[in-house]
Amino acid sequence: MGKVLYRVPTTDRGGTLLTPIRWFWLAAALAMAVDLASKSLIFQLLGGSPSEDGLVRNAVVWLLPGAFRLILHYNTGGAFGWAAGNVLLFLGATAVLVPVLVMTAYHCREPGSPLWCLGLIVGGAIGNLYDRLFHAGVRDFLEVVNPGNGQGLWPVFNVADVAIVVGVGVYLAWSVADSSRRRQGA
Repeated sequence: MGKVLYRVPTTDRGGTLLTPIRWFWLAAALAMAVDLASKSLIFQLLGGSPSEDGLVRNAVVWLLPGAFRLILHYNTGGAFGWAAGNVLLFLGATAVLVPVLVMTAYHCREPGSPLWCLGLIVGGAIGNLYDRLFHAGVRDFLEVVNPGNGQGLWPVFNVADVAIVVGVGVYLAWSVADSSRRRQGA
């Protein structure tokens, strides 16, 4: 058997199998895997390629009639179609965002910090980055519809978008609550 040169004591890592940084990586891997698998499955099942407006015609499946459906859409922009066609902007933003979030997770010393939230953001960003690099745009397929008029309540989205929104929302809520606790305790 080989000699162990250095062993990190379990107390330095919290003494558990799933430390906060491991939760970060697990959340990132799961968000990315579920996002890419769901896009691949839905686009394969419904088939089609985008038209000029990004929608794929005749590729709609109602999951909750009149309220929620699968509809294939390629988004070449950001949220709400912002900066459509500006691929370099989104590639650059992702190239900056992902390393910053990874470094933040590794350097975070806040007890109880939900690093898994940062992992969700990283996983979602990488899932959408993959689409920008290898498809006509980000593959979106979930749409919430207003039952009254049949129009989408907001743009079509995907699992990566959900992961990013949940990650940002929970992390911001934790940050506000943590800041409030610190002010009260000081």
